[in-house]
Amino acid sequence: MLGLGDLNLRARLAPGTPTWVTEWVCASICAALAGLLRLGLDMMLPAPPPYVFLFPFVLLATLLAGWRSGLIALALILLGVWYMVLFHARFGPLDSSEGAALALNALSGAAVVGVAQAFRTAYAQVEAERAAKLETRELLLRELNHRVKNNFQMVESLIDMQRRRAADAGSEQALGDALRRVRSMATAHAYLYSPDDAGETIDLGAYLGELCENLADGLLLSGRVRLETALGACPVGRDRAVAAGLVVNELVTNAAKYAFPDGRAGRILVSLRDDGAGCSLTVADDGVGMAAGALATSRGLGRKLVEGFAKRSGGTLVRNEGPGVSHTLVLPH
Repeated sequence: MLGLGDLNLRARLAPGTPTWVTEWVCASICAALAGLLRLGLDMMLPAPPPYVFLFPFVLLATLLAGWRSGLIALALILLGVWYMVLFHARFGPLDSSEGAALALNALSGAAVVGVAQAFRTAYAQVEAERAAKLETRELLLRELNHRVKNNFQMVESLIDMQRRRAADAGSEQALGDALRRVRSMATAHAYLYSPDDAGETIDLGAYLGELCENLADGLLLSGRVRLETALGACPVGRDRAVAAGLVVNELVTNAAKYAFPDGRAGRILVSLRDDGAGCSLTVADDGVGMAAGALATSRGLGRKLVEGFAKRSGGTLVRNEGPGVSHTLVLPH
């Protein structure tokens, strides 16, 4: 929907067009439209009021190009009324009633110009205050994002330091898993909550592509295990994208840890497609698979996190048949 700022011709045409040109052209067009409509009304009514279109077009000229344009339009319309209506095809002396009516309408038109200009001024002040508040808000948001980013980096450093000092393999593995989760959340924050992109939805495919690049680096996959992607465009809400990214983080991490034991070669594929009704996000590997009954008896943190993130995303997580392990998260639109 257009606001008054979008209709401000002086601001929109400047500096290419001089202000006085915009004012005169706008006033002339408004006066011409008033005259044409008055001529059309003559064909339908026997004696239409002479000033019927005065105030609407004076108001329009003022709103579009300012008070000078409104006064010019007022003068042109009054001259047109005098020439076309009061004395056809010529200017002539007015009697007392016609002169009083012309003067009264001139004063009323001037009052309309004044009110319209006051509205323009008030609107401009409100827009300036709004712009200043938005600028302040953007600065605060940038500062907040910068602090959050620094906090994520600090947490990552602390966890990594503790992981390096872990006394046993189990602790080191748990801290490594925690480190990857924190990095996944940091990536989500950096990608999804940038003040430069304030839309409510983002492209899940683009976000997951960046996430998978970071995962491939963080998991230190060997050349025999590849992390591949086939990601189409899929617009989703920001919170849903974060949850879906955390699902991918857990599933890819589990595949990298358990699907390829003893130096086995293979690949992990993350794919995303939009079928119209929703988005289907699949994480699959061609590894050794899971033992029969392992899924039913699993109570690990990873599985709980996957189920929780899938629920938070508003989607349904299903396990697919395959030579390895494959899960699909269906995200309805």
